[in-house]
Amino acid sequence: MQIKEQMKLFTKLFIYTFFIFTTPLFSTQAGNPNPDKYIIPLDRPALNDAAETELQVNSLLAYARRFRGVPYRYGGMSPKGFDCSGFTSYVFKEFGYQLARRGSHQFHNGERVKRSELQPGDLVFFGGRGNGPGIGHVGIVTAVDGNGSDFTFIHASSHRGITESHSTESYYRARYRNACRIINKGTVGNKVEELTAENL
Repeated sequence: MQIKEQMKLFTKLFIYTFFIFTTPLFSTQAGNPNPDKYIIPLDRPALNDAAETELQVNSLLAYARRFRGVPYRYGGMSPKGFDCSGFTSYVFKEFGYQLARRGSHQFHNGERVKRSELQPGDLVFFGGRGNGPGIGHVGIVTAVDGNGSDFTFIHASSHRGITESHSTESYYRARYRNACRIINKGTVGNKVEELTAENL
């Protein structure tokens, strides 16, 4: 009888020990089914505002580039297909920023910046096919040239899907309108409130 009780106790201890050491592994896999997704570790050293902003911008751009090749879909807001503002809102939402749905409204979600002051992570806006004064297209700056006014941006192209283009391409050079900054120093992680009819 004593031997049976000892065996029961040993079995319980084994199961408990197994549970303690394997639960973190299984819970991590379940919570992060995509292991190559960029995650900022919670236990990293504290950074100043500028370094924190740069880290988040780099993370956001790496995340955006994972969707290169996804097809364009009018009204699309998922990896099955994006339109231009659907793509920008989807990417920024992953990092806690809620943008307006329409590209013309997203301009009001951030701080306006001059073309000569563009930085990676900024939103850039272009006229549509008719090249009227309004905003018809939006993308995210991925790199700025040495001259400070030309840039590369990632966006949902109606012909190529999610791709990177350059501001010197004739179509975009003629249609550039303005830009805004969503991620600012000292405001990393703050949500941008969605634009509504009441605060337009």
